[in-house]
Amino acid sequence: MRQTLHRLTVLLLLTITLAPAQAEIATISSAINQAGRQRMLSQRMVKSYCMIGIDVQREEAEEQLTKAIDLFELQLRELKAYPPAEAIRPSLEKVEALWIPFKKVLQSPISRENAEILLDTNDELLRAANKVVLKLQDISGSSYGRLVNVAGRQRMLSQRLAKFYMLRSWGIDNSEIEAEIQQARNEFSGALAELIAARENTQEIDKKLQEASKEWNLFDHGLERNKDSLVPLIAAMSSEKLLVKMNEITGMYEKLAASQ
Repeated sequence: MRQTLHRLTVLLLLTITLAPAQAEIATISSAINQAGRQRMLSQRMVKSYCMIGIDVQREEAEEQLTKAIDLFELQLRELKAYPPAEAIRPSLEKVEALWIPFKKVLQSPISRENAEILLDTNDELLRAANKVVLKLQDISGSSYGRLVNVAGRQRMLSQRLAKFYMLRSWGIDNSEIEAEIQQARNEFSGALAELIAARENTQEIDKKLQEASKEWNLFDHGLERNKDSLVPLIAAMSSEKLLVKMNEITGMYEKLAASQ
């Protein structure tokens, strides 16, 4: 099992690290994809931090966290350098202002106290990153831009659910977290149905969405089945598989949007 998870982790790290490795953002669809990836990273970093804290695949989680921090900063710089960024500059500056103290906590000694600080500040960073995506979607003015946004947001939800699972495994739990978990599950299911029904889909995208749907059913059933007897390793593995699928689909929508 450890070898399988390690291979999966390496694949994911390659997928999310190499995707934005261009010198500059070439199209509005790639800007939406990249800004959307910032949302996912905001959740992934806290998830990885908690995995270190509860000693679940600690070595892989440490690598995930380091790479996620580096990628978040790289993408922020690239988004600021994107020519239409003047229209979204205040939103990017808001993300940067929130990121500086957030990063400081991420790089502080691992503790439950710091995990709770991250939990308290995480949603504000997520909302700021999401605002950038929505502004870019508005600039695109197309249904294809929306599909890139919606598919990209599924990546975030996969990591958000895993984040809450890891927090609960660390003993950080309350009724608000349970409500957030249920909301994220509902949002993922609803958005997946929207993507499956999209008239813009190609045959290849339809096939990938069916694969993602199977991964989601396994992950969702696992969340429900194990909510009273937490198994963080399984949650970590399932969320990674789902993230890989949704990252592939988001990239496919990005290419489709750029071709229109």
